[in-house]
Amino acid sequence: MTRSVVVAVTLCLAVVPFTMLLASAPPVSAWHRALSVVAGLGGLAGSALWLHRFPTKSQSIAFSITASLSIACAVLAQTDPLTAILGCTTFATISGYIALFHTPALMVANLVVVLAVSAVPAVALVATDGYVRTVSAYAVVLIGNIAVPYGVQIIVHTLGVDLLKADRDPLTGLYNRRAFYRRTAALATAGDGGGTLLIAMIDLDEFKRLNDTLGHNHGDLALAAVGRALREHAPRGSVIGRAGGEEFLVAVDVGDSNPGAIGQGLCRAIEVLPFPTTASVGTACLAFQDVLAGEGPYEAITTVIAAADAAMYEAKRTGGNRTRHYVNPTKPRDTASRSRTWSPTTRRWEALPPVGGHRPAAADHRHRLRDRDWSASW
Repeated sequence: MTRSVVVAVTLCLAVVPFTMLLASAPPVSAWHRALSVVAGLGGLAGSALWLHRFPTKSQSIAFSITASLSIACAVLAQTDPLTAILGCTTFATISGYIALFHTPALMVANLVVVLAVSAVPAVALVATDGYVRTVSAYAVVLIGNIAVPYGVQIIVHTLGVDLLKADRDPLTGLYNRRAFYRRTAALATAGDGGGTLLIAMIDLDEFKRLNDTLGHNHGDLALAAVGRALREHAPRGSVIGRAGGEEFLVAVDVGDSNPGAIGQGLCRAIEVLPFPTTASVGTACLAFQDVLAGEGPYEAITTVIAAADAAMYEAKRTGGNRTRHYVNPTKPRDTASRSRTWSPTTRRWEALPPVGGHRPAAADHRHRLRDRDWSASW
């Protein structure tokens, strides 16, 4: 849709210089006619670029410069100064484009071009229409070319702040689950398939007791402290998120490092916090080439998280405050060792009953509460 709009607008602007050659007051000199042709060809070249593909950053900058210079040529080709200064209002289209896609430095450079080009017909207009009409026309040009790009910049900045907040858990400042998936997928697919993705699932031990004995305010302080500890002690380049409740996720390119050492480091970082809680940490790994070769990065990430979750529950069953590593998450897992699995269809953790019978009612209630927490956090 963006490409279609840019192509349509650029084509319309490219047609104007050609139609002016057939107008009742066309450019009279060969120089002015040449400027009209150059302006039209520049617009057609920009349309062809966007029609072919979404441009790269350098191509987009070249498009911005070409479009600005093409509009300048079209303005300078006009022999009627009022028509020329009216044409300067079309600079607002490329000014808005630059504000949306590029830096303030390029915006300022474009504004300098607008001021310089607009001054040429303004000087000629003074001789025929006087200062009042000239100043009014010049002011209209300036208002359009200042209000449009800076208005776009304000909107872009505001939306950027909102998007940043939407990616973050408000209590810990870590990524929420949706942002964690997106960032981890980018991490896993950024290279050529070399490296290994490690995901750690971290669950705080006896966290409910902490809330019950010290209050939920202390529980919130503990969660915020865990978030800071993970940021400080996770390996460089880690993607860190809060999965929901008292559970956290860490994803990193483990390289040649020992996965167990990473899990133990995270476990110790939480153990030394001044709160009566520790952590059970489960880790699992998958080669980046397997992520790229599978059905998609999100499916692969879900598989690794499920394996890390199973390893975390094994650590919790053996007493907590320890780590376990799931060796091969790509192999079928024993459902008897898993308490739940992530469902891409319902986008929630689905509890699994133990093999050979139903869960007790109390255990089923706990799992329903946990599933509800996961669904709400999503």
